[in-house]
Amino acid sequence: MVVAAFGDAHAHAEAFEAVLGAAAARGVDELWSLGDMIGRGPDPEHVVARTRERCAVALMGNHDYGATGAAEPTRFGEPGSPAARSIELARERLPGAAVEWMRSRKPAARRADVQCWHGGPRNAVHEYVGPSNAAACLAVQRAGLGLVGHTHVAAAWQQTRSGARAVRIRVGEPLELAGGKWLLNPGAVGAPAPSRLGWWNALAAQAAYGAYWLLLDLERRAATWQRAPYDPAPARERARALGLDGS
Repeated sequence: MVVAAFGDAHAHAEAFEAVLGAAAARGVDELWSLGDMIGRGPDPEHVVARTRERCAVALMGNHDYGATGAAEPTRFGEPGSPAARSIELARERLPGAAVEWMRSRKPAARRADVQCWHGGPRNAVHEYVGPSNAAACLAVQRAGLGLVGHTHVAAAWQQTRSGARAVRIRVGEPLELAGGKWLLNPGAVGAPAPSRLGWWNALAAQAAYGAYWLLLDLERRAATWQRAPYDPAPARERARALGLDGS
């Protein structure tokens, strides 16, 4: 089976559709979403509906819990901030059936020998997996392959006798997943990698390279990071009109 795995669409319709189109062009068998369907972007109802319609795996991210009422908007930013306002917007615009469906989702899932988390193996919602804790995460991961989102950064770690080693990501070049356990982050669809430019300015700078997604061949045990270019300007205009265009 060949899977398209991705996360952190963050209510950005153009970025999300770019990934869906690229995955369809590659003829994938299933789509797996690692959560954060909403938050910061202007299109929560679109991304939630399309995720519900298309994805065989659909995890809940920390922002998604805000849309269901399980987390307050102020957890994501000061009152009146773009981050908090985006959660309020999702609550206002998502249909009741979509919210109920979201409440039925979980932040973790397992498919055969693949475990998926929005955050990480030790905290499925909020853990950021990075160089400092990848070894600890791999130590508690039970499956041979793990997938995480949340950090917005494409990454790969392989378990070693002494802990974990980071493996360099090369977009478009397959990574053979041989030799022990692996933990992979596809990168973000509709959110920027951390940047001093702020959310929307960073998106504008990074969008030309494209939204990240992961082409995962489970039979061959090979992972290939992909990027689907998109135009961030329309979403930014919609965000600006809704008071969401901030750093």
